[in-house]
Amino acid sequence: MNELAEAPLWKLIWMQKAVPLSSFAAFLVLILAVTAFKDKLSRYRGALNAIRYAVLIIAFIYAGLVLKAQPSTTNVVIALNSFKEGEFPFELFMMDPYIFLSFVFMAITAILWGRGVFCGWLCPFGALAELFNRVIAKAAPKACYGRIPQKAHNRALHLKYVLLAAIIGVSFYNFMLSEYMTEIEPFKTLVLRLHRQWYFVAYFFILIAVSAIFTRAFCQYMCPLGAALSLPSLLKRLPVVKLKRYARCSTCKICRNDCVYQAIEEDGKIMDTACMYCLECQMNYNDTGRCPELINRSKKAAVNSTTATVAGAVIFALALMVPTYASSSTLAVDAAGAGAADYKSISEALKKAKDGDTIEVRPGRYKESLKIAKSVNIRGINNPVISAASDFPIIIDTSDVKLTGFTIEYEGTGFSDESTAIIVTKASDNVAIKNNNIVNAKFGIRNLEGINLIIDNNTITGIKTLEDNNRGNCITLTGSMKASVTNNRLSYCRDALYMEVCHDSIVTHNVISDSRYAIHTMWVDTGNFSYNTIYNNLVGMAIMYTKQSVINGNISVGNKTHGLLLNQTVRSEISGNQIISNTKGIFVYNSIGNKLTLNLIMNNNMGVHNWGGSEDNLFTHNSLIRNELQVKYVSSKNQDWNHNYWSDYLGWDMAGKGTGDIPYESNTVVDHLFWRYPLSKMLFASPALHILKVLEKQFPIIEVPKVMDKNPSMVPYHANWKELIDRYAGYVPAKYYGNMEKIVNMTGGM
Repeated sequence: MNELAEAPLWKLIWMQKAVPLSSFAAFLVLILAVTAFKDKLSRYRGALNAIRYAVLIIAFIYAGLVLKAQPSTTNVVIALNSFKEGEFPFELFMMDPYIFLSFVFMAITAILWGRGVFCGWLCPFGALAELFNRVIAKAAPKACYGRIPQKAHNRALHLKYVLLAAIIGVSFYNFMLSEYMTEIEPFKTLVLRLHRQWYFVAYFFILIAVSAIFTRAFCQYMCPLGAALSLPSLLKRLPVVKLKRYARCSTCKICRNDCVYQAIEEDGKIMDTACMYCLECQMNYNDTGRCPELINRSKKAAVNSTTATVAGAVIFALALMVPTYASSSTLAVDAAGAGAADYKSISEALKKAKDGDTIEVRPGRYKESLKIAKSVNIRGINNPVISAASDFPIIIDTSDVKLTGFTIEYEGTGFSDESTAIIVTKASDNVAIKNNNIVNAKFGIRNLEGINLIIDNNTITGIKTLEDNNRGNCITLTGSMKASVTNNRLSYCRDALYMEVCHDSIVTHNVISDSRYAIHTMWVDTGNFSYNTIYNNLVGMAIMYTKQSVINGNISVGNKTHGLLLNQTVRSEISGNQIISNTKGIFVYNSIGNKLTLNLIMNNNMGVHNWGGSEDNLFTHNSLIRNELQVKYVSSKNQDWNHNYWSDYLGWDMAGKGTGDIPYESNTVVDHLFWRYPLSKMLFASPALHILKVLEKQFPIIEVPKVMDKNPSMVPYHANWKELIDRYAGYVPAKYYGNMEKIVNMTGGM
């Protein structure tokens, strides 16, 4: 008893709170363990997300409301002022054991991993803000995850350092004044469970409400304590443990687009001072179905790694007992039987081949039908020809097959409407079809429900003599996952590429012409449709019923109707496309949450047709040049499309700031004149048109919803537009007006 009486007060407090202190310390150790083993845990996205949300709930309810373990900038100010006086009040800090342990935790984690471990996992107010944001995101996804322009976001991040410096600076002059300044933190209101004056409570709820739109806005831009924790990360060598990145991360935008904190820069570098350590990027880093680096490695390896552990052990044991199956050999085929060829037909070689073998086919003509049921590599040398002996000359009926270097052609007309050059049957995975030439085929390649199908550098030509609707598709994929269609040349088909329910696909660098639809998708999510060259089709790209896809860098020229059609396309990125000399450049129907940026929409009869409730898309920094009608906008309310270039803008820039002094408005009388009477463009600079536009603005007879650009650019965002006009001068948009033939799966007319 005497020893207890003589013990310092802080020791008595620690002894009195031994049980809750132990549980709090265990909670801190749990967070440290998750952080330390994040590389392994991030391979299990669902489990790691469940752990994080459980930790956030405990941090808010137990640490914040029960234990009141909410550190504040006040604690930092007290420590700094004590150092100034030459004496650190150790016992004062030990009097609140939860805050003391929190600061020890913060010191360790800020140096090892950065501010995000505390801010993203332990801070009670941060936990509440994030949980509220995620709850609202489930109920109203369109209202959440607002993104501030990256440059403005990066500048706003400095505000918290200014606030921290102001509070600390004032504290050396007047400590009580600095204490009032720390009320910018809502922490005290949280700890007191809202039992404060109304204005503190109102401020608290305002910050929480803002967090529903901009994730953790206070934590990112205003929190002085967060600024203090970020200071070590300003040093080059800190934090000690960096989040893992691939070299490809400098160009891939997946993690950057997923980061709700906007903590990943254009070059893929993670800003440690802004990162909240949600570990989403690390889950992507280990996600073989999402990370392009891992997908690429998987394709190169062409190995199915989904076998269970026990099955793998059995197969390994069998391979040891029967070593002949582990070896592979090369079988030579020559139609003329020349040289040391093993076989005269490919079918004979297939009968003798084993899984893993290579069949090399020498030049010649092979009139036969092949059913490939073994995992072999069939390689054509100097382009041998497989002449179709039936409707289906090649059927690939197993996984891990490679078919490269052949010409496959149909002769004559005695084939059915379903004839297909190459069929990849259901559940045949990791099949690669490369460097082939398919000629005069009704259907080129078809697949049902395959995984990791690679179609690369093939030339597929349909039957030119048939009408578009009577041809088959160059490539048809149904239920194919993680398909890669790249570097192909597709022409004279019904749909050059038709995809239905095919997620996580890559369709890039293809050249497509003279077909009905160049690319036609239905329910194809999280795809990448980029850098394709599309010309002289009925419809360029028809992206329908899809979400979270990337449609960037495509060239769509001279298509008879739409250059790019978006029907119920949601939360997708459409950027850097050149849509030139089509009847309609971009048609947007019933599509929301998309970002259309830096697109060149030029020389179309109609630049953009926006219809069917497409009211919540970001449309900015695009160049609309020499379209007969720039925008046809059908909606119930005005829409702001700011910072675009409009070649028919009649305003001026008196201040020389690069943007017009008056807004650009669509759907005007002048627009209608240009559309219906193209020769009126000769009066483009006429004062009469200026007067007409002013009169319409001042004395509107009928107000209709419009697109408004409050900051129209005075110069195009595409400096090479004149060069492109000359390059594609031979393509003149078809004169289709009024009702046109209905597109399949499309409401209304084209």
